[in-house]
Order: sequence, then C-alpha cells, then structure tokens
Amino acid sequence: MLCPKCGYYSEKEEIVCPECGEVLAVEGLQKQTGAQAIRQGKRAREAALRQPAAAPEPRRRRRDASRTAESVTGAVPPVNRQEELQPEMIPAEEAEQEEASEPEGFDRLYRPVYDESNLQEEEAERAAQRYEQSHHRSVHGVNWVKAIFISAVVLVFALAGGWAFLRYTDMGQRVLVRLGQKANSTALWAVGEEQLDEGDVLRAIDSMELARKQDEDAGIIDVDGLLLLGNAYEAAGRVDDAALLYEKIYTETPSRTEAYVNHIRILRTNRNPGDLAKAGELMKTAYEKTGDSSFATQRSDLLPAPPEVWPIAGYYETKRRLSITSYQGFEVYYTFDDNAELPSGGTLFTEEILLEEGIHNLRAVAVNGELVSDELRGTYKIIMPSPQMPRATLAPNTYKTRQRVKLKPGKDNENDSDIVIYYTVDGSVPDADSPIYNGEAIVLPTGWVDLRAVAVNRYNKVSKTMEIKYKIEAKPWPLSAWDMTEPIQGLNLNQTGMMDFQKEFGEGTLAEEYMSAEFDSECRRYEYGWGYAVMNRTRSGWMLVELYLTNTSGFKLPRNTNIGDTEAYVTGKFRDMGQVESASGNRGLYDTGKGTGKIWLQEDGTKIIRYRCSTADSRMQQLDYYVNKGGTVFAVDWKYEP
Repeated sequence: MLCPKCGYYSEKEEIVCPECGEVLAVEGLQKQTGAQAIRQGKRAREAALRQPAAAPEPRRRRRDASRTAESVTGAVPPVNRQEELQPEMIPAEEAEQEEASEPEGFDRLYRPVYDESNLQEEEAERAAQRYEQSHHRSVHGVNWVKAIFISAVVLVFALAGGWAFLRYTDMGQRVLVRLGQKANSTALWAVGEEQLDEGDVLRAIDSMELARKQDEDAGIIDVDGLLLLGNAYEAAGRVDDAALLYEKIYTETPSRTEAYVNHIRILRTNRNPGDLAKAGELMKTAYEKTGDSSFATQRSDLLPAPPEVWPIAGYYETKRRLSITSYQGFEVYYTFDDNAELPSGGTLFTEEILLEEGIHNLRAVAVNGELVSDELRGTYKIIMPSPQMPRATLAPNTYKTRQRVKLKPGKDNENDSDIVIYYTVDGSVPDADSPIYNGEAIVLPTGWVDLRAVAVNRYNKVSKTMEIKYKIEAKPWPLSAWDMTEPIQGLNLNQTGMMDFQKEFGEGTLAEEYMSAEFDSECRRYEYGWGYAVMNRTRSGWMLVELYLTNTSGFKLPRNTNIGDTEAYVTGKFRDMGQVESASGNRGLYDTGKGTGKIWLQEDGTKIIRYRCSTADSRMQQLDYYVNKGGTVFAVDWKYEP
C-alpha cells in the first residue's frame, strides 16, 4: 500500500503508514475496521520504530512480469490492474522442496515465499505506490531560475575563495610559482628548495634568483635562502658564482658562520693559485668576526708556524744582533717598515741583523709556497745611556788675570773609563772636530770667554752641553773678526760691474763660460796674470762674484796681509781665541754668531785659513788664505756665496 503523504510503500496491508503515521486507504480494496485495524496500526508503529526512515524495505517483484508500461510512463495502466500485477505463485509444498534442495550459507539463492491469502493485497499496494510516485513527479516541476541563481552564487564564492587561497596562503603562493605566475619571495624560496630536493637544479636556481631579486629590491637579506642558492650554484657547477655569493653573505652579515665555511671549502677544494693563502686569511677573518674557535684551529693546521727570534723583543742599552728562524725549515721574510707588505715587501733573512740605537719595529713571516704564517711582531728599543754633562773646576766670574780650568765627567760617570770630553773656547758648539780634553788645565784667553764642553761615552752618546761664561780682564785683548767692511782693493762682490772691473784691471782672457748651480745663471771666468775673476749674469748685468789672486800686484788685502805671509802672521791680524788643534788637525779661531774663523788641514798637508761673514742681504762672503806645507800663504780667494 502506498502512503499518499510520504510515498512510503507498505508490503503488507496496513491502515497506518509505518513511516509517517498517516491513515492508509486504497480504492477498490476493503477497509478493515475494529480490532483488525487496531492491530494493523500497532504493527505499523512497531515497524516504524524498528526500521530506520532512510532505509526502506526491499521491494519484491514478480518473476516474468511485463515492465513495458512502467518503463515508458512510470504509471500503471488503469485497466484490469490487479490481474496484470498478479505474481507467479509458488505453492508451499514446492517451496519447501526447493529450500531443501538449495545449498546452505551464502551460496543459497534467495527466493521469497508468498502467502496466497494476501497476495492480491500486496500486489495492489505496489501498484498504488507506483501510481503515486508517477503522479508526484508530474505535479512537482523544477525552478530553473532559482537553480541558475544559486549556481552563480556558488560559482562566485568558489572563485573568490580560490583567489583568496592563491593570494593569501603559503600553499596558494607555491601553486602560483609552479604555474609560472608572480608570487612572493617566501614562496619562491620554498619552491626553489623543493625543486632542489627533487634534483631540478636549474629550475631551482631560477626560482631562487627571482626570490633574491625581490628581497634585494625590498632591502631584505634572507641569509638562509642565499645559502641555499649558493648550494644550488655549486650543484650546477657554478663554483665562482657560489664563492661570490658567499663573500657577499659574510660581508653583509659577518656574524653567520655558514658562508665562511662554504667559501673556505671552495678555496681549499679548487686549489687555484693563491686559494690556500686566501683560505688562511678568510679563516682569520671568520674567527675575528664570529669568535668561533674552530676557524682558528683550522688556520693553525693549514699555515706554517710563525718564525722565532733571538733575542726577544724588549729594551736594550747596547747594540744587538738579531737572528730570525723557522723551526719548520721554511723561508723567513722580515721588515722594519710598518707599511711594507709581507712577504713581497720584506727581505729574505740570511744573516744576523745589527740593531743600532733607536726603536725597531720588527715584522717577520714564515713562507711555505703560497702559504704565509701569521706575523711575528716585536719592538726593540735600543736606547744606550747618555753620560752626564761634564763639570769645570773654575766657577763663572770676572777675573783680573789669566785663568786655568780643568774639566771632569759628571758624578755618575766619575768611574767610567770610556768618557771622552770635547771642549771649545772659540765660541763654537763642541763636536767631534773639537779639541779633546787630555786632563791638563786649559788656559783661558782674555776678554769674554765661552767655555763649552760635552761628554761622549762608548755608545757614542753625547751629554748635554756645559756652558760657562768668564770675563778675563787681562791684556792682550782679542782682535775683531773679519767682515765685509774690509774688501780687497775697494771692490764689492755682487756689486762691482764687469765693465768697471775691466776698466781698472783690463779685459782679461775669457777662459770658461758655464751655467753655475750656485747662482742659477750664466757665469764667465776671465784669466789674468795675477789670477782670475768670475762674473755672474744678473738682472742688473754682469757682476763680480769671485776674485782669485796668486800675487797681489796692484791689490791691497785686508789688514795689510799679503801673499807670502806666514800662517801665524795672518791669524795674528784677526781674532784668535787661542784654541788648540783638534784630533783632525783643524783649529777653531772664533765664532761670533755673525762670522767664523777656522784653520782647515787638507789631505795634502796644506792648510786654508778661512774667514766667513754674513752680508746685509743674509748672504755669505768668504776669504780664504791658502797656506803651503812650509807655512806661508801662496794664494788668496775671495768669493760671494748666494
């Protein structure tokens, strides 16, 4: 029976629908009332409680039934409906026999056994159900406008959700990368890593380079991504690109160790010329920047040990001889130049180095091929002690008579046997060309006397200068020094013109014409019977700058001196403080600050008595008396020095 409300089909004759509880009635069939109807309703309610609503009971069909009308129209023809739907009945005896002959278990065919008494009722109910279903389908049609609208809304939401998925999720961004579309750098790095893991190195490099460019444009440094790109470069055989990338990484982020490690590995593996040395330097830099001691350990295992030196650096008061060696037998290069580059700017050590007085900053390295050790550094301070200033036995004062004075070393050097005292009384500063004090008393000259002395020890260290002024009021008084107010024959150097000179002394013979380095201009030398004269070309014309005399015919020398005079006669005409000769044979006559007088011993045994004075224009004039070995003057030279 077919329920008109829910369409549920009941195989047995029931009054109430087991599915929804509707009272059932089929046209043409006898309705049951009373106790039977009550029983039917009870059975229907129990069936509804026992069976799920979504799983209706299986429907039975009669064998060999015609389905032509049902398949075409979905409805049962109204004519003689019950007879047409009459199923093939199987008597109870035959059913029992078939059941006995069929196999047990799952192999047994299912065959329903019908009760003949209510067969007609069940067939009628099935027919009614088919009719109701066909009628229901024909009554309720499809709302296509609503369906299309709902479908469009669903499509829009689906598209929006897909766009949001691709735009805002990591997985969506990766999908875009794989589709070749624009995506963020995070997705590009991730997909590049996946491609590298899959062995697709070239595509991985393309993805990572796009990610790197995006990060650089945004000012981002993704160290992990860049390291991954470096690995991809190495996998593709682009070792140089990988090395440059690692260098960029540790330059911009020096605290990360991975880039140092990878670059060092490349340098040690490739073994190009100079790569091992670069690896050693990079290990040093990595240790300084990261503090990772493993870099220092690697470096010490790779490079030669620094050289050794004897004596060790420090402070010394004497000269020292320095030895530098490598216990590993490598070559050693050294330098004392703070700016020199080792080993190229150094000197190969072959023999001991003598360290003179001063401060010496030693730098040295051991070299094994292209590998260079760390620098050995040391400072040697060779500072030899200086002696104390010498002392004098005569106090400074004014004395009426000639005085004698002795010199002695300072208190700290009284017992030193290596002290040498140099002194002067001519007004000059003592030096190695001054007289050496021999222990005897020094006779002081008259007038104002400046006694000066210095002490020198075995290290050639010079003390401070002792200076004592005395006034000796005793005769004879010292003479005055020579100056430019005492010319020869009234001539004035650098002022007397060539025409005036030649007018008085003749034109002479032009012997030489040359460019003078002293005057920075052209000079001419004219020879005469008495010697020669030198003219210099100036802006004012040719001027006399030198006069050399071998005889004084027609010339008057200063202070009535003349050629043929003795050394003592000439020095007696000018200031002489009586200073004794030095160890070199020279003797100082005077030093006033504006002019000097000194006797110079020449290598051939001759001497020059030389007087010098400054001019008004701060230039110098020099008057020389040449004395032969016999002690007499044989020539006089007077010249102007610019």
